Amino acid sequence: MSASQPMSTNSTLDHASQLRVKVLALIFLGISAALIGGVIAFLGELAYALLYFSLVFAVIIFANYRNGIWLLTLLLPFASTQLVPRELFGVVGLNPFNILFVLTLLSLFAASAFRREDIQFVSLPTTFWIYVGVVTLGAYVGVGSVEREIVLPNSEPLTKTTYLLDAFFKPLMILAVAWLAAVLSRNGNGRSVIWALAPAYITFFFVIAGYLVGNGISLQGLVAGDREFLNWTGLHANDVGELANIGLAILLFTALASSAPWSRAILLACAGAAATTAALTFSRAAFVGIGIILGYYVWKQRSVGRFLLALSAIVTVALLLPDAFFERASTGLATGDEQAITAGRLDEIWRPLIGTFWEAPIIGHGLYSTLWATPNLRGAMLPVGQAHSAYLDVALDLGIVGIVVVAAFFWSVWTMFRDLSKHHIDPQWRGVFEGCTVCLLFLAIQGFTNDRFTPTPPQAALWLCYGLALGQAQSTRSIKRAQP
Repeated sequence: MSASQPMSTNSTLDHASQLRVKVLALIFLGISAALIGGVIAFLGELAYALLYFSLVFAVIIFANYRNGIWLLTLLLPFASTQLVPRELFGVVGLNPFNILFVLTLLSLFAASAFRREDIQFVSLPTTFWIYVGVVTLGAYVGVGSVEREIVLPNSEPLTKTTYLLDAFFKPLMILAVAWLAAVLSRNGNGRSVIWALAPAYITFFFVIAGYLVGNGISLQGLVAGDREFLNWTGLHANDVGELANIGLAILLFTALASSAPWSRAILLACAGAAATTAALTFSRAAFVGIGIILGYYVWKQRSVGRFLLALSAIVTVALLLPDAFFERASTGLATGDEQAITAGRLDEIWRPLIGTFWEAPIIGHGLYSTLWATPNLRGAMLPVGQAHSAYLDVALDLGIVGIVVVAAFFWSVWTMFRDLSKHHIDPQWRGVFEGCTVCLLFLAIQGFTNDRFTPTPPQAALWLCYGLALGQAQSTRSIKRAQP
């Protein structure tokens, strides 16, 4: 997308589109009413408290659907943690996040269907639909193998329902909230998403720091301690580090591009909280992520003076860090211990798994296929639920088709972020999307040892920004005019 390229500008929905939205809104209202009635009948008096709070939030959200999107953004980084209830009254799927999501959709459709305001919806690119299609195919292929999976320690056996919820519907929920952010962005209110992410990362910092202080856990104890010390949150330390680093990149570059002093100061403080959270995980991947983000910032300085100043500040902070951080970061390097450096991934995960690619090279074994990989079933590798390499996961789960589609999709995402970071008319938005390009760089490098290239909870903020980018890319006000 060049600076002179016209943007897509459907300003109003045609009559047929309005009719479809009205019908969908009425169907959605009917289904919701039936569900509320069923919950009351099933739970009795306990349901009235839930219904009361739901009605309070419903009033807030129906007053303006933007309130619902703001609240969803605030909760999304926590949605897959133990900090947000997974279910209420023993009803699977009945939780605060899902209730909030349904209310927000109802509010949005009602606002559009009954013409309370002219809402411009976002068209999703072909690469996105193909990407979702491949993920859907992976879930379809994988669900047939769930019964063969190994049961990990301290885990419940997977059923087809829980598999589809974890591997397919939860990623789709992240994409659905990203679409809501896209609608908000196209209608001129996208900044509220960034301001919802900022307190979310502050909250996460206080939760992690409070846990360490409250339990008397020292930094030195974290160096050689259990790497599952944050599992009580519902996320591994590596995942918490990734979540925090994505917030650091987005908030840091947004702050640096902000002209208002107070906005810059607040966003920098939130970025600092995200960086501290990442460091407190004592995850080496998180340390690498911090290095990539700060290294990119230093490299982008356009004058020698600013370059030296930024470099000096980073070096000074590094020298003031306790020795425990350096001990953890250098684990295995002094002795050249390959096992310690890779945490056993090379010999006990990657090498046994690589050969299984040829068992299903075209479309793969299905999402989360490491759970029923041949060496895992035979006990010939560490009992793990993922390959601990996003690249290997894509190859094994989705095959050659998945490799091509995922690569094409993320290339299109990177291109959109890059173009908006260069050509957006608003400098603060340019900062947001520059931070997103750094996130993609960070994910590409971290992908060698962790995470996935399908939507995961630690990536929530990045997917929200993908939605913001779609909205801004389709807005006539977002792109600089070509110079005469």
